[in-house]
Amino acid sequence: MPVGVRQMPVRTSDAMARLAPIQTTSKSTFEVLLEMTVEEALEIVEKVLNYQRLNKVQQLVFRQSWEGHSYMEIAKNTGYELGYIKDTGSKLWQLLSLAFEEKVTKNNLSTILKRYSRQNQTVTAIPVTSHSPSDDEWNGKESLSYANLTQLNESQNISLTTEVNYPHQDWGEAIDISTFYGRTVELTELEHWIVTDRCRIVTILGMGGIGKTSLSVKLAEQIQPSFEYLIWRSLRNAPPVQELLADLIEFLSDGQETELQPTVEGRVSQLIEYLRKHRCLLLLDDVEIVLRSGGLAGQYREGYQGYGELIRRVGQERHQSCLVLTSREKPIEIASLAGATLPVRALRVKGLPKEDARKILEAKGFSTLKRGWEELIALYRGNPLALKIIATTIQEIFNGDISQFLDQSTLVLGDILPSLLYQQFERLSDLEKGIIYCVAIETEPISIPELKSDLRFSGASLSELLSALESLKRRSLLEEEPSTEGSTAFLTLQPVIRKYVTNQLIEQVCKDILTVAKNQSIDKLG
Repeated sequence: MPVGVRQMPVRTSDAMARLAPIQTTSKSTFEVLLEMTVEEALEIVEKVLNYQRLNKVQQLVFRQSWEGHSYMEIAKNTGYELGYIKDTGSKLWQLLSLAFEEKVTKNNLSTILKRYSRQNQTVTAIPVTSHSPSDDEWNGKESLSYANLTQLNESQNISLTTEVNYPHQDWGEAIDISTFYGRTVELTELEHWIVTDRCRIVTILGMGGIGKTSLSVKLAEQIQPSFEYLIWRSLRNAPPVQELLADLIEFLSDGQETELQPTVEGRVSQLIEYLRKHRCLLLLDDVEIVLRSGGLAGQYREGYQGYGELIRRVGQERHQSCLVLTSREKPIEIASLAGATLPVRALRVKGLPKEDARKILEAKGFSTLKRGWEELIALYRGNPLALKIIATTIQEIFNGDISQFLDQSTLVLGDILPSLLYQQFERLSDLEKGIIYCVAIETEPISIPELKSDLRFSGASLSELLSALESLKRRSLLEEEPSTEGSTAFLTLQPVIRKYVTNQLIEQVCKDILTVAKNQSIDKLG
């Protein structure tokens, strides 16, 4: 039945007179009462509700109430907030009270369903209402007449509907992922963190073009049934945090929250109240946009420190929702709050495995039966964007011949990758840039002691050097390779990053040579 359409309820006695009885076994009534299972009870409830299934949380409350658990025990067993469990239970009993036309409570639930089973009859479904009588409104009556029930709902300007807790979703600028490759392992782990472990914040990290945004959208599509509210927002245009908070609060309050707090702290508090009341999934893409350039990773731009307040409090305070972030670098709050078994976690996304990356080449029209495709994927470390770009280059310049491209013995970046890497490289501090240059010109991975002994870092303390190294790892620019001879880790760069940095160095050297030559010419003329 469409939402908002009224349906005339039928009194239980009238329904019993004309509906066919439920088939039962030959067991005695006493045996049926003793042996009714929670599954049989739920079957009766769904029949009474015209085969509308209870949602996940309603079923949890029903099952554990049937087994005699208190609300406190249910909250502990399920991981939901106590207040949310109580609210769900109250609405569920009100819903069943309307359907059975007598007051149903947590304590008399079993009695009413067993009595219904004994009578071996069904009642016509009464649609769900968004408001049900309170204890005072029942006023001790066993049931309400339709006239009284209608008057009660009309006085509240509420319609009887067939919907219960239908999901609210706002996908904002989320991209189309109709062509999505792989990431099965990552999706499984992220879903486990969010749905099973009920993490409060999950951060998806990785270099530009690695597929963080696509992964976040695919994840949201996959786990959306577990949430009442879903909202996806991009920070690409760097919205002030107060504007973002106002947007989130308006959505989660269904437009009912008209008085917003004037401060960031106040609005974060308002947001968290909704995160406690409802199971919400919030996704913020491109978080690095609100982070500062020219310093160590994770610091905020001037005027955007409120994002740190938002992340810190959502990660620390109790609620039943989840905030998913995607970023090229790890915000400082995530660095301090995240842990393998903590409610705040971070996943670093790497390139696609060979078999998944092969699908990108096949979609571009390449035959993976020919030589070279595995080497090409390895060369670009399975980076989806890099493979898409270079596949186009190979098609246009080398007539689709991968082996001919590989024979050039050079790594091509195309036009888009340098732009992405430039954005990320310009965010680095001077010390970080120096480290990247040093690692890039080494033919083999370099250890930290070797890096420290380099004359270019003679002015940097070990503490400053380690902080810069950690910052580069947070930015997904520097990789570690374990030593085969001991515990010492070695530092290296992905081939794409090494190629970009090498090109930058060559360009800078050429500029320096031209500058020197120009100055020498001027001196001779003078």
